Amino acid sequence: MNKKQLFLFFFIAVSVFLLFQVLRILSPFYTGLFGAIILSLIFWPIHRISIHMIGREKPNLSAGVSTAVLLTVIVVPLILISWLLYQEIRQAYPLISHFANTLESWRQGESISDNSILNAIETRLHAAVKLSGINLRAFVLESMDTAANSLVSASRALPRNAVSLFANIVVMTTTIFFIFRDGPSFFRKLKDLIPMDEKHKDHIAHQLYITLTAVVRGVVIVAFVQGFLAWVGFAMARAPSPILLGFLTSLFAIVPIIGAGIVWVSTVVFYAVTGFYMKALFIFLWGFFVVSLADNFLRPVLIGDRTRLPFLSVFLGLVGGIKVYGPMGIFFGPLIVALILAFVQIYREEYAQRLRKEEPPPPQ
Repeated sequence: MNKKQLFLFFFIAVSVFLLFQVLRILSPFYTGLFGAIILSLIFWPIHRISIHMIGREKPNLSAGVSTAVLLTVIVVPLILISWLLYQEIRQAYPLISHFANTLESWRQGESISDNSILNAIETRLHAAVKLSGINLRAFVLESMDTAANSLVSASRALPRNAVSLFANIVVMTTTIFFIFRDGPSFFRKLKDLIPMDEKHKDHIAHQLYITLTAVVRGVVIVAFVQGFLAWVGFAMARAPSPILLGFLTSLFAIVPIIGAGIVWVSTVVFYAVTGFYMKALFIFLWGFFVVSLADNFLRPVLIGDRTRLPFLSVFLGLVGGIKVYGPMGIFFGPLIVALILAFVQIYREEYAQRLRKEEPPPPQ
């Protein structure tokens, strides 16, 4: 090994070690950093307006104005929704306790309703469960215990999570400012470090960008709209805690096709079991024809053919990303899928064609 090879080996080893340490340092703030990148890309058109109005000679001022607008649009509504959710959770606690007591009474063998029709349905349900060999009471009790333990763990971790959330918000806000100010120049320097042809780097960057924007449009915005429509329906039906139910609908709506239906179908079942048939019918009709069908109309309009990714790949990337990375997996999963498919496309365009050209012709 000559001196040049030794230097190269030493340089690569030290670089990998330093990169690993930097990733460890930044690991508590991954959520804030990635959230800053996403929000900066979403609000980049607004930043362009700020640059046009203020001028390129004042990058700090234009970045500060854009950051302030972003925080006003995102943080203020988030604080308001969090406060309303807190109030509704407090109001919903007696209902949740009553429902838990009802399940406990059912576990002890008591009827959950005085309605003869519902009692007959309950009897048939018990008979079907008995024939299947499933201990449904034990399953419900175990599920209740798991939910209770999860709530206790979450309440104990609340102070620590609050500190972590505040730190991530500070990191996210600071990062957003510097992305607005120095983002284009940093991106150009980062592209120069990638040892690939310029057209391939542009293809990868473009694919990642349109995938991210499509996920935001087709997942986040659609989930928000479905949650809002669900809130309207629950409020019209005078359901308890309509904001909480709408918020849960938004969370579940992240999962395509079936997500939003989980909440309103559960509400329909609850009202049917407790004897409120008209409310159950109204929420069923509203949930099916308004909330769930909104996904079919909005998603093609907001996404269109922008990503050019197979639906199954996006779906698996989304669900698998949430499973592996948590909430940020909503974006990580589809981005990783898009990156893999971009590399496959580059391989097909360059190396596969080259190998086919180098193959000897078939014997005559």
